[in-house]
Amino acid sequence: MKKKIVAFLGASCLLAGCGSQNLTPLEDKSTKLQEENHKLKSNIQDLKHSINSEKEKISALEKDKNNEKQAKSNKKKYTNLKASSAYYNEVTKALSQYNKIEGDVSKNKGNSKIQDKLTDVSNKMESAYNNYKSDIDNEKMSDDTKDEKKKIGKLNKKLSDAMNDIRDGYNGKDKKKLKKGQQALSEISLSNLQS
Repeated sequence: MKKKIVAFLGASCLLAGCGSQNLTPLEDKSTKLQEENHKLKSNIQDLKHSINSEKEKISALEKDKNNEKQAKSNKKKYTNLKASSAYYNEVTKALSQYNKIEGDVSKNKGNSKIQDKLTDVSNKMESAYNNYKSDIDNEKMSDDTKDEKKKIGKLNKKLSDAMNDIRDGYNGKDKKKLKKGQQALSEISLSNLQS
């Protein structure tokens, strides 16, 4: 029986020795896989962080883009309002200049100084309209701006026709034409001169 125990112990030792030799490469592989897994997890975290960072940058850029669009829109509105305001201001000045000479115009004496002043008033009105047309931003106009442009166009036509009749009537001493122009000018509503 002692021989069997010794043989058994010998076999156990031999198996134990062989088993531990086979386990060492597996343990090394297991450790290596755990390290690689840890590195992959770390890389994934870094990638997630990079993705979030890029998303934040994209979001900020989209905000900037939207703010830029709004700024351009506001600038366009400002440009168009400024052009309208300048037009009304210049027309008001020209009408004030006409009002100062209206008494002399009504006398219809054909005075050359009055003729020059009437021409000057007409030129100032036409210049105000030309400046308005060149100052407005015609690209992608809002409905309000389109309406304002039509309103100013109609107003300019009425003013121009009235002033032409007044000037031509005065220059030709044509009382009928002069009165027609003065009547047309007086019928232009003051509310048309406000933006």
